Amino acid sequence: MPRITLLLCVALALCAAASTARPDTEQPAPPAAATPTTTPGPHQHFTATLVSLGLRFEDQSSAVEVGLATCDALDQNVTPSRVAELLTQSLPITPTEAELLILTSVDELCHKSLEGEKWP
Repeated sequence: MPRITLLLCVALALCAAASTARPDTEQPAPPAAATPTTTPGPHQHFTATLVSLGLRFEDQSSAVEVGLATCDALDQNVTPSRVAELLTQSLPITPTEAELLILTSVDELCHKSLEGEKWP
C-alpha cells in the first residue's frame, strides 16, 4: 500500500476515533480547514523534530496532517494509548515511535489550538 494511502488511513482512523469519543450532548466541531500546500514555520519545526527523532514521512504535509489529526483525536478525549494503537495499526511505526509522534504533536502542534491561534 503506498505511503500516502497509509497516511490517509491513519488520519481517517484518528478522526473516526475522535468522533466516537465525543459525548452525545456536545455539538460536532466545524470542519477543519484544508491542510495548506506550503508548510509554515511551526509546521517545519514539527517535521524537523520528527526527523531528528528518526520518524520520516514521505512529505511534510503528510506528517503535519497526521500530527493535526492526532491533536484533534486527543482534543476529543481519545486516550493517548488508543491514538498510539491507531497509529501503529495504520502506519509502519513501532509503539515507541507512535508515542514520540504523539508527544511531538502535543509539543509542537496541539498547543497552538489551546492558545487560540489559527492555522493558515
